[in-house]
Amino acid sequence: MNLCSKLLALLRKSRALTTMAAAAAAATASATANGMEEAAAGPLRTRVCIIGSGPAAHTAAVYAARAELKLVLFEGWLANDIAAGGQLTATTDVENFPGFPGGILGAELMDRCRAQSARFGTKILTETVTSVDFSARPFRVASDDTVVHADANRRAERWAHREHPPRAETG
Repeated sequence: MNLCSKLLALLRKSRALTTMAAAAAAATASATANGMEEAAAGPLRTRVCIIGSGPAAHTAAVYAARAELKLVLFEGWLANDIAAGGQLTATTDVENFPGFPGGILGAELMDRCRAQSARFGTKILTETVTSVDFSARPFRVASDDTVVHADANRRAERWAHREHPPRAETG
């Protein structure tokens, strides 16, 4: 993509942000009203809890939400110095993602993924998970501010990028 295309994409993104923010707020309010139980001082109870904020996490969120499973997604807050949305938020041109033959900016792609998750009722928490307990059901997932008890959990955490994959030893 050339500079003009990038600037045009940024302008479109800035116009869409207001609409996306309103849709995300409405979807979050709807998710809270439709089956998520949170006591004043107790944990949030949900069917599914997803840890992650990249394409895998949002894909899992969309599928779970479309199956009418009430879910919570922890997207983290600068987890491992990476912004919510994962490595794609730091990527300029993404040219190999299906559906975007002309390419798309990484941050714009993740904004769209997040908006789609929220649209289907995902409760998105911008908090970093600090502890988990998968030894008994319901599973316990906690950040500094929130504790979630979930029937199922999906970890969709970032895979560390390597410049070169490890090679097998040859003899």
